[in-house]
Amino acid sequence: MSHPRRPTFDPALPPRAVARMRAHPERLIPSSSGPSRRLTWRRGAALTAAGGSSLAAVALLSPAAGAVLMALLCLGTTMAVLGLVSLKGSFTDDWADLVMHAFWALPASAVGVMGARLLLEPVVGPLGSVVPGDPTTAALYLAVAVGGTGAVMRPGMVARLASENADRYVLPEDFGRPHGYATRRDEPEAHLFAQLQQATDRVEEGARVLGESFDAGLTLPLLREEEWRMSQELLRLRSLRKELLRRKREAVSDQVTRALEPQEEAVGRAHAALAERVGVLIGYGERVHAAVTAHREWEQCQEIADRAADYADLALSSSQEAMRTEEIDDSLLSVEAAHSVREELVREAVDAGASLSAALRRGPGQHI
Repeated sequence: MSHPRRPTFDPALPPRAVARMRAHPERLIPSSSGPSRRLTWRRGAALTAAGGSSLAAVALLSPAAGAVLMALLCLGTTMAVLGLVSLKGSFTDDWADLVMHAFWALPASAVGVMGARLLLEPVVGPLGSVVPGDPTTAALYLAVAVGGTGAVMRPGMVARLASENADRYVLPEDFGRPHGYATRRDEPEAHLFAQLQQATDRVEEGARVLGESFDAGLTLPLLREEEWRMSQELLRLRSLRKELLRRKREAVSDQVTRALEPQEEAVGRAHAALAERVGVLIGYGERVHAAVTAHREWEQCQEIADRAADYADLALSSSQEAMRTEEIDDSLLSVEAAHSVREELVREAVDAGASLSAALRRGPGQHI
């Protein structure tokens, strides 16, 4: 394993938001993309609400604006339909396709808008006697304002969550090559972080497999916090190291190269310190992994022992010779031995987790 394999999230994020984004990692935004210059989701929702409400007020106060506002609503609905078609990615590939789709989207949108108007007319039409404008058109725009704002800000919308929390997760892409092989020499920070992720994954696996005998309820949150904290440190170290390598390549003389030596030493010391911290977490992950392996070994030996009687019956029916009792006893002894090893390794993992939790609680400034 040479590279991070999954996103790492800020533990302070709400669990439901993390679950949504973890389920759709392809919607997350790499840090290399930089800050988006597009309209933010919240501002888009605010503009939708303000725009729809303003046009509703115009429809109520200006009798002459009714026809123009209806035409504008049909065009806006058409653009929304074409936008949805484009987002699906299966109906359109370029602007020419969008133009072709407009030939059916515009009539369909007009029919939809006029149908909604006919439905609303009996309900809000009588208000026309107390306002100078068209209350039905105003109601349509208010519905657009409410529906559009709700659609943009609906709970669990992955694209919005990914954009609003872009600085609160780290992707494998942020460490360079997410899919190609990168050696420890090529991407040392990626290598360290991949090992740290593996340690966290092993503890999560232990919590699932070992059950109540291995209580990771205290250690696992601390491990996730450490993973997030170290992801920030490793990304910063990677940025400085890349900058240092670039300066060394561009150095025009030995004097410039010598001037970079203190920075190179600082990067080396920082990497060694981080590697030491990661090594402790890796050791704990290996202890938990050994306990999980012993647990599965015990389960498999138990399954073999449970089937020993069936195999004894098979031997008796096929050869008229009973299976020797010592063979069954050996199966039971294997189960007992595997169970003893499992209990011992789980106990060691629990003790190591308690020590690690105490060390992590001392804070990032302390040595683990």
